[in-house]
Formats: sequence, structure tokens, C-alpha cells
Amino acid sequence: MSDSTADKLSFLVLGWLLGLLGPITVDSVKRRRENILGRAAILTELTELAGILATAAYGARMRLGTVDRVFLEWLKASLELCATTPKLQAFVPRLRTQLSWTDEQLLTVAQHMASEDGKGTMLQHYPVPLLDARVSALWSFDTSFQRQLLEIRRNIAILDDVVDRSRKYFDMTFTKLEGNNYELVAGNLTQSYELYAERAMSIVDQIKTLRAVGR
Repeated sequence: MSDSTADKLSFLVLGWLLGLLGPITVDSVKRRRENILGRAAILTELTELAGILATAAYGARMRLGTVDRVFLEWLKASLELCATTPKLQAFVPRLRTQLSWTDEQLLTVAQHMASEDGKGTMLQHYPVPLLDARVSALWSFDTSFQRQLLEIRRNIAILDDVVDRSRKYFDMTFTKLEGNNYELVAGNLTQSYELYAERAMSIVDQIKTLRAVGR
């Protein structure tokens, strides 16, 4: 075989290989780009959720009269990181003012703002449509990111269950309950606020951790 013929065959083989690898390469680049965009979009959605849940935890603890300096410091740090709307951002200066008060003043305000036993407003669901839409494609992310997202989603599901139970107890406080049934229902409602605040704070902390390592 002459050198000229060998060169032609080499070019033919190379062209054939490039033809095979081209679509694979393009698809790989496309998947990588979609993963980057999907990751950023989910982080944006979860950051917004963190800001909302932080203030929701504040609302629950206000009804319980358990807002203290430690919690306010946590809330301030969380909103400084995750407040994505002007309304949430405007909350931060108010927190700085509250943190300037003495512990006795904070306790007085917390007790004053606490709801009566069995009273309060209904807790809310906060959906994560983008995360839910991507659940089936989480395998495309690295294992650590997958695990953290699934853990956050699991805790959101638990939070939703707490909301559903609290609404049942809330509705029952407006019905005629005999004996000590009212006290039992009121106690269950109070416990649901405690669980809600605790779970919401846990989710916010998980999202803050995800933001720190996921960008």
C-alpha cells in the first residue's frame, strides 16, 4: 500500500470516528450545561424558600412566646444570606433594633406577642416546584448534591405533614369540645407550632450549607 493510499484511509477512518463521536460530545456538553443551569435554578428556588421559612419560624415562635436573642441572631444571619425580596431584606434592620434590646425587654415583648392557648393563624405550605420537577433527574448531579437535595425534600415533606396536622387542630379549636378535650387540642396545636419552627429552622440551615458547597 502506497503512502498516499494509507493517508487517505487514515483520513477516512478519522472522519468516521469524528462522525461517531460528534453527537456524543455535543450531547455531553449539552447535559453538562443543563446540569449547571439546573443546579443554579434549584439553588435560587431553595434560597428563596430559606428566607420565607426563616420568617415563618419567627412567626411560629412569636405565637409561642419563645423568640429570644439566640433565635434572633440566627434569623438575622439567615436573612442576610437568603433574603431575596425587598420585603424580607427590610426585616433585617428591624432585627438589629430588637437585638439592641436587653434580654428582659426581649422577654417582655415575646410574652406580650404570644398568642392565647389554642389560638393563632394557620401555618402555610411552601411548594418547591422546580426541585420536584427535577427529582427524577437528580442522578445527573454529583452524589453529595443529590443526597443534600433529597434530605431537604424529605424535611419539606415532614414540614407539610406538620402543617396539615396543625390545621386540623386549628379547626377543632372552633368546635364545641367537652371536658378536657379543648386543652388537649390546644396542647397539640401548640406542639405543632413548636415542631414547625424546629423543622423550618433545620431546612434553612440545610439550604445554607448547600449554598456554601453547591455553587
